[in-house]
Amino acid sequence: MIAPGEPPRLPKNYKLVYDIICGAGHGAHFTMSDVFAQAKRRRPNIGFTTVYRGIQRLRLLGCIDEIDLPGTDSSVYELKSEPHAHFRCERCGKVEDVPFALSARTIGTLAARTGATIDAAAVTLSGTCRSCQAC
Repeated sequence: MIAPGEPPRLPKNYKLVYDIICGAGHGAHFTMSDVFAQAKRRRPNIGFTTVYRGIQRLRLLGCIDEIDLPGTDSSVYELKSEPHAHFRCERCGKVEDVPFALSARTIGTLAARTGATIDAAAVTLSGTCRSCQAC
């Protein structure tokens, strides 16, 4: 895993993918297509498969997280950060970070009840965002 703020040593095309995600900062969420569109603008000859492999490498290195959101066709990716939840607006599709995470105690209790080993926990909330409510 890469230390926070320390850019990994990557091939130039993978570094471009990292720079795109990192440049947006925490709280930004990208689909694979979002990253590809930005990469294509900066480097017109880059291929979708190269961007896909770059994202997968960054995920395996622990630089970014992959988030599967109910009601969407694809995952979104964000910079690795402190545990938090996500809110997805069912009208406009916007994804926002929510300062909430399950406590270690809750996860431990759930693991004990189920007899499972819990390696990760994700909380996703859905509804209508403030902007869409105003419409």
